[in-house]
Amino acid sequence: MDLGALIDLQVNADRRHGFPLDFEDDEARLTQIERDLVGLFGEVGEFANLLKKVRLSADHDEYNGPQFREALPDLRSELADTAIYLMRLSVMLECDLEAEVLAKMKLNDGRYQKLG
Repeated sequence: MDLGALIDLQVNADRRHGFPLDFEDDEARLTQIERDLVGLFGEVGEFANLLKKVRLSADHDEYNGPQFREALPDLRSELADTAIYLMRLSVMLECDLEAEVLAKMKLNDGRYQKLG
């Protein structure tokens, strides 16, 4: 499945669940973008917090935290949550996220030379 089709699935799910994606004016759109940005940061924070606990567990035998392999399903889930917020934001910004990512990758190819 390509990214555009995945975004369409998410849009349909959001509309079924009553999450706003259509707005009467830019102020309403801006407000929802801000709300989703906070949600995105929350999901990134959950990912980072879990990773912090994995690192503490790896570095300190006395820390009773998850091992990396044990945490992978939850890390993947948090990553998926961040992707959903990114897809929602792309819809609210009326952008083709797939095209934007491809354009940025091409730009980065020219910016970054092989390291090392």
